[in-house]
Amino acid sequence: MTDRLDVSIVVCTYNRADMLRDALRSLARLRLPAGIAAEILVVDNASKDHTPRVVDEVARESALPVRYVRESQQGVVHARNRGVAESRGEWIAFFDDDQLADPDWIAELLDTAIEKQVRCVGGYVALKLPDGCDRNPAPFCRVLLGETLGRNSPRAYDHRFTPGTGNLMVHRSVFDEVGLFDPAYQQRGEDTDLFQRMLAAGIGGWFTSRAKVHHVTPAERMTDEYLLRLCRLMSQGMAEDESAASGPWKYPLVWTARLVQLLAVMLPRRIAAFLRRDREAALGARCRWTVAARSLRSGLRLMRRRGQVHFSAESVFRERSVNPKNGPVPDSCHCLPGRG
Repeated sequence: MTDRLDVSIVVCTYNRADMLRDALRSLARLRLPAGIAAEILVVDNASKDHTPRVVDEVARESALPVRYVRESQQGVVHARNRGVAESRGEWIAFFDDDQLADPDWIAELLDTAIEKQVRCVGGYVALKLPDGCDRNPAPFCRVLLGETLGRNSPRAYDHRFTPGTGNLMVHRSVFDEVGLFDPAYQQRGEDTDLFQRMLAAGIGGWFTSRAKVHHVTPAERMTDEYLLRLCRLMSQGMAEDESAASGPWKYPLVWTARLVQLLAVMLPRRIAAFLRRDREAALGARCRWTVAARSLRSGLRLMRRRGQVHFSAESVFRERSVNPKNGPVPDSCHCLPGRG
């Protein structure tokens, strides 16, 4: 094996040995362009199941070399950073242990990188619903589960449209210039933070829908409880991010616009979905409500700490179940302008 390859495919995993087996087998079937050498690097984030045995099993049958490293420090950011450090490729492609790759996945990423002359390329993520599933999740729920929606044409990434590490290829030199993934973002947003640092350094990236992976979605991930937990994770830090982007004194205006959207758009849609007895639409509306309401509550507390507002309610915009009589209603909130 050479010391330096063209592409290292980094697969971080934790206690998903059986899903990992299918993921690695899909990578082992990749069709690479002529002259391109690649490896599969599995970063085991201290799994307690039979992950090492699965990696060894796939390595024996794979045409691509498969390597295994164990990262004992828990957290996907630590695992990804270990993958960057251990990889031998000029390009580093990130792939999740619950995904399946199209055979031309890497080839399409490389083609786009060459065509657009960029050092960062991301692709399309489609949901693979359980066999026999006749449900059609609402668009917001599909996004929560990791699907790429409304992006069918190549386009440049920007501050609002950023790549995710489930389908991303980055040139090694980028990490030399902007640093690794930030461990401060263990729950969410580590990929967005990396790309924002890339943009600040003048490093752009492109999206292509031709580079496709499929996100395996077991039935238990489609339950209300699982999706609402994703909503809670998604809402963490949103207020702080918006405040940082808009500035502390413009943020109250942004917050007010979000509140109007919640009450004038999301609330009527949630009530309408309930009245139509459309389960999927109602669940999607509830999830959107949860993300928005929790972000507003965090933003209100943020402004309170700054002295920009005063509010008397300790619990505001808490997610509540639909009431058949009056629909979903937020907790009462009394907001007054802060005194300068």
